[in-house]
Amino acid sequence: MAGDSETKPADQAENESINWQPFLIGVAGGTASGKSSVCSKIMELLGQNEIDHHQRQVAILSLDSFYRVLTPEQKAKALKGQFNFDHPDAFDNDLIIATLWDIKEGKTVQIPVYDFVSHSRKEETVTVYPADVVLFEGILMFYSQEIRDLFQMKLFVDTDADTRLSRRVAINLIVQHIQDILNGGLTKRLNGWFNGYGTTKKQPNMESSSRPH
Repeated sequence: MAGDSETKPADQAENESINWQPFLIGVAGGTASGKSSVCSKIMELLGQNEIDHHQRQVAILSLDSFYRVLTPEQKAKALKGQFNFDHPDAFDNDLIIATLWDIKEGKTVQIPVYDFVSHSRKEETVTVYPADVVLFEGILMFYSQEIRDLFQMKLFVDTDADTRLSRRVAINLIVQHIQDILNGGLTKRLNGWFNGYGTTKKQPNMESSSRPH
């Protein structure tokens, strides 16, 4: 009996190790709604920001890392500001699903890095190590049911459309400032943003589909 009692803790620990899976949290919301800020605040409150990446218990992924590799025609449109990066087809769902399953299995994953200037994936990747909790944020995080069902918790950051528009314009102005000066295309780019905003407002199903079901 004594021998049995000594082996139970080891057996229990082994079973817990086999059954362990990280807790996946999906964070969705409209463009510039504050998804990244919410995730960053969670990391801050949990004291994870100052911890080395190898030892973090919480990790953050962004849907922005998983844009598809564009065809030459699509890239030409993107360089003119005519490609809709907020459409579900803009994302590589197969890679997202494969990455999430690897994370659930406790594997170290390589996350692509998307270059928003050349509109292509860079050669380097970002290494994400196994963590107890993984936050995955993106505008259409819940659009695909197959992806949506992989999350144990779903958060939707609800911010009014006018606030999101003003944030998006401000952010894009900062990011694109130098390029706009060189290309002289600020007016054209602003017109593209406002036209895209109007199109999005005419398609309420696009935003409602990003909400958790």
